Amino acid sequence: MDWSLQRNFGIAAGVILGALLGLMIAQSIVLATEGFHPRGITPQLIMLPTLLVVILVNLGIGLRMVDRLVTLIAQRSQLLATGAAPGETAPARVGQVFGREQRVAATMRFPASPESARLALVKVLPSGGLPRTAYVLLPTRYGIQRNAPASVVLDPANPDVAVLDDRVDAAVLAAIAADPRWATVRVPGRFLRQGGLAVVIAFVAGLIVSLPLWILFLR
Repeated sequence: MDWSLQRNFGIAAGVILGALLGLMIAQSIVLATEGFHPRGITPQLIMLPTLLVVILVNLGIGLRMVDRLVTLIAQRSQLLATGAAPGETAPARVGQVFGREQRVAATMRFPASPESARLALVKVLPSGGLPRTAYVLLPTRYGIQRNAPASVVLDPANPDVAVLDDRVDAAVLAAIAADPRWATVRVPGRFLRQGGLAVVIAFVAGLIVSLPLWILFLR
């Protein structure tokens, strides 16, 4: 998956939010020293519309990425289930289940099945690699919830996605749930896909650069 759009927006949003925090701090400084805004400007008139735009754009990008993930998982599940593409079975734990209903499920028994499903982010412990997260489609009828154990088939060609392996029995799931590694292993979250440290740096830079500019502007 190409996450460049998500990362670039995350960095841009970090700069904007840092600048808005700078505006709030500048407002407090100007009010403390001047007692009023000499320019007659209310910072909220800048902050609220800007925040609304950031939220709406983030929502649009998020929905687009979800649609791409669902399509990719459904396509790859057919190849993995039929053996047309290689896969690696790995223990997993459900980290987050997203609320938006999808119209296609994808499991090893029922690849690309036209039924109600939820997109979920699972924590995975691959046998030959570092712990990571991957997106899966969980059929609603299975009732799989957050923190539930699961078995997934990883797609080497697409490390961001996996397919639920619903061929395993309850004993395998119990063994996955009892795996002591879940208590000690740190699994990176989806924040890394959205820019990670670059977003934090952008936020701090936006704050530092904008603060003196806002003070000059408000005065």
